[in-house]
Amino acid sequence: MESNTTNVILGNDSAVANATTYVFTRPDPALKDGAKLNGPLRGASLNSPCGKRWQTDDSMKRPYRTLSITVLLSLLFVTHGMALGQEKAALTDRKFKLQGLDGRVYDLADQRGNVLLVSFGATWCAPCSTELRALEELLAEYQNQPVKFYWVSIERPEEVSDNGLKRYARERKVSFPVLRDTAKMVFLQFSPRVRLPMIVMLSKDGRVDLPVQFGMRTPAEAYKADIRGRLNRLLTQKVHSGL
Repeated sequence: MESNTTNVILGNDSAVANATTYVFTRPDPALKDGAKLNGPLRGASLNSPCGKRWQTDDSMKRPYRTLSITVLLSLLFVTHGMALGQEKAALTDRKFKLQGLDGRVYDLADQRGNVLLVSFGATWCAPCSTELRALEELLAEYQNQPVKFYWVSIERPEEVSDNGLKRYARERKVSFPVLRDTAKMVFLQFSPRVRLPMIVMLSKDGRVDLPVQFGMRTPAEAYKADIRGRLNRLLTQKVHSGL
């Protein structure tokens, strides 16, 4: 069990921007009319038009080669940056539906106008129980605002039944909907391995608000302060037009 809260930010573009370098070449001072005169070709006079033309063409190619390489590298960095941007966009535009213990199917990305907090956990996860108490206290603070909380179990049916989950939630006085992600189809979109609890927040326009948060920070008041700050920020954001 990990003891430290870890925030993971996916798709950071700053490293790409800092790595992009534009290189400008300038003519060699030894060049005359764009050509470096190294000496006459064997069998050709320096004043020979053929000899001068050969040397000029060869020398002029060098800065163009450098420029071509620079342009190619720049394009590679730009393409890499676009790929990272698409990866980030794909993450924030996730669409997912989950089955609730009440029999309903919840489309968490289709509740525009509400800020959503989705906590993924399991009955065997000790920090998850502590987190649930903290989330219940937080939800009471936002009862008159467009904020909704959900708790998602990632356990398989053979690990815990629906009745077992209902009993678990009842013992911890969980008042918000309890959902199931038995195949971890949603969970694995945000983490390649199981690290609990995991919190995913969605803005009022249905987009995932990064970073995804892992672990339960102690003391609980500090943890609630972190969550409260993010909720307040999302509540002040305007819904994008056209949504």
